[in-house]
Amino acid sequence: EALSATERAEALGAADGILLNSRGNALGLLQRWGEARAAYAAATTLSPRDFESIPRSNEALALMQLEEPAQAEALVRRIMRRDPNFVDAFALLAAVRWMQGDPGGTARAIAQLCGGGDGRMWCARYSTEQVVLGRWTPRAVEAYRELLKEKSVQLELKNGLI
Repeated sequence: EALSATERAEALGAADGILLNSRGNALGLLQRWGEARAAYAAATTLSPRDFESIPRSNEALALMQLEEPAQAEALVRRIMRRDPNFVDAFALLAAVRWMQGDPGGTARAIAQLCGGGDGRMWCARYSTEQVVLGRWTPRAVEAYRELLKEKSVQLELKNGLI
């Protein structure tokens, strides 16, 4: 039903980043990841600068679901450059690095998440998988769940909470 609503809105001439991001979300719920990725990419193109990190991160999540972590990492790093306050990108980078078999890169991403003035708060928030459940794709959630078991990640989270 949500997908039909976005299609009707598009047929009426509506097309903006929020609508296309919503279309990607609906396609993701239907597990049509390739189409979701395309919708998120289009949403990013049409989004104002203060919104583009959301569809871009959603596109990275779709890429992770499609088992294309290198492409996902490129998008995540772009988010981090353009919007360094988008904290979810640091957790997403950790999950991408984990998917690529890089526990050191994973721990470094978590260290970045836990750094800075509000790092302790973010470190606590991202210390469990609960923060990503319902927001991330199944493969991304699984990667995050697994990386939280890594000793070097646990150490970074512990140090970030001190």
